[in-house]
Amino acid sequence: FKTGSMLGAPGIKIVTASSFLTSEGKLFMGRGLARDLKIKVPGIDKIFGSLVLKKCGHLGKYGLLVYERWGVFQVRCRFNDKANLELITFGIERVREFAEDTGYIINLEYPDIQDEELTEEEIGPIIDTLPGNVYIWEN
Repeated sequence: FKTGSMLGAPGIKIVTASSFLTSEGKLFMGRGLARDLKIKVPGIDKIFGSLVLKKCGHLGKYGLLVYERWGVFQVRCRFNDKANLELITFGIERVREFAEDTGYIINLEYPDIQDEELTEEEIGPIIDTLPGNVYIWEN
């Protein structure tokens, strides 16, 4: 686990997100680190929106999408839904495969447990399956 400014860390930076597309075809990135990434990399919401549309469509299931050195990790379908443990488990498996296949340093935002939607006891065993080149970032 790491704390600090994840978006400035070396390696691939992956923020939590939904699969909600706006009317302009942009991935909703309106809060937390996703919002910070959208500000840091103008147009990234449109890029991820097109990737979501291609992979699974609005409100579909993608798990993980990576573009250059940025990524989104799905924790919900609608931006205002509660975090979904099944989606998080699916996404963690995609992150694990990506990390093992590439060997890249991966920086992953801690899967959403804001407002105590999910507990550390529920998320911990899933995260424990990740290899050593994946760093989990907490607020």
